Amino acid sequence: MQDLNDFFSDFPPISKAQWLEQIARDLKDRPIESLRWQAGPGLEINPLVHADDFTQPLPDAAGSLRWEIAESIDATTPSEGNARALEALQHGVEALRINFQEPPSPSDFEILFEGVYADFIGLHFAGAGLKSNPGAVCLGLDKLAAARGFNTTQLRGSLAYDPTEAALPDWRYLADIIEHTSGALPQFRIIGLDATKTSVKPEDAVNGLVSLLDRANRCFEKLTERGVGPEKVAANLHVSLGLGSSYFFEMARLRAFRLLWLHLLEAWGVAPEYPELEVHFHPEAYDDNLYTNMIKAATMAMSAVLGGANRLYVSPYDAGREAQATYPAAFGRRIARNVQHLLKMESGFEALSADPAAGSYYLETLTNQLATASWEVFKQKHA
Repeated sequence: MQDLNDFFSDFPPISKAQWLEQIARDLKDRPIESLRWQAGPGLEINPLVHADDFTQPLPDAAGSLRWEIAESIDATTPSEGNARALEALQHGVEALRINFQEPPSPSDFEILFEGVYADFIGLHFAGAGLKSNPGAVCLGLDKLAAARGFNTTQLRGSLAYDPTEAALPDWRYLADIIEHTSGALPQFRIIGLDATKTSVKPEDAVNGLVSLLDRANRCFEKLTERGVGPEKVAANLHVSLGLGSSYFFEMARLRAFRLLWLHLLEAWGVAPEYPELEVHFHPEAYDDNLYTNMIKAATMAMSAVLGGANRLYVSPYDAGREAQATYPAAFGRRIARNVQHLLKMESGFEALSADPAAGSYYLETLTNQLATASWEVFKQKHA
């Protein structure tokens, strides 16, 4: 059996200069510069990145890759929401995102969570009903826990309450909710910055990342003015990002945001910790080729997971095009779940390191380019 230390002995190292010579021969009359592409003003992407471009070894990531298989459910009525929740959980979902159109009552929670072990899964709440009255969700969880005989401190999840979206945000109200949930729901993140509809075109990436930093920074400013410490603000923030179909670029964009988040926390004197990041497929990522969407879902899910998503929502192949589908809606939801099951349980993604893209010369360079360009714009705006 070949010695593993000699595994690459048949592949001698090739310098960047040698690669450039070969590329020039292959391109013939085309200049090498024609391979580069512009991802926004001043952001030129070079597809050839080599070990010679790095003066020191790149660090390895510690830990292992972990993310939650999540599904979004519209609770049009509590009974309909319950049926969808049970279907999702019985088929391997680990976290639910419940969308309320109206503020829920405690009795709604009793029906919605009938047969659901609420203290065993991730609980995430969104929708117009949540945004208009997040306190109603907190009350519903309090009553549910009391009725089931467990403590609310055992629950984990989030509220998609984004004060930066409101025309006249009530920061004092939000500070009061944070004060309450810090004791009653310590494993909940209350502030959800929603960027799921933000453009995922590469040329818009820097502006999108800067906008997210601006919104997070505003939360720090307004809440610290009202007596909420920056550590507590950071502990209550989570971010929802929309994902496009550009495989490597999306992976780098997520990684860049994670780096930018560490810089923002450092600026506020908070110990570095990666953001709580949930990823949704962008509405424009799919097209009318429904079965192609199934294939696209797999590569997009890989981008999200390898880029650092903590929670992933894979859209059914017919999302937004249900009238074109020839199979029942439940089929599309099942295929969407199975994409993540394949990654976790058959492809072994959870056995990978926490940042599998670390050490890839191309991805490290692209990540750093996006992060550096975005941070420079952000600093100029807040100088």
